[in-house]
Amino acid sequence: MLTVDLRRARIARWVEYKGHVSIAELIRELRVSRMTVYRDLALLEAEGRLHRVRSGAAAFPSAQFADGADWMTWRLTQERAA
Repeated sequence: MLTVDLRRARIARWVEYKGHVSIAELIRELRVSRMTVYRDLALLEAEGRLHRVRSGAAAFPSAQFADGADWMTWRLTQERAA
């Protein structure tokens, strides 16, 4: 059984790695209740570690890049595409 802090750290790392994680995945992998996942995501969002979305959680785009230059290149590409 994971401690609360370890569980939340695992969620944050998982979201950062995958970019998006669903509520169902978190429940299944962590073996916790839906309400526990909701509370963890709310706290992690308040800490600025992820962004809650309807179906789960998403990483901030900047968290997926090694440095600021990669982030800016991606962002400019996205803006041009829009």
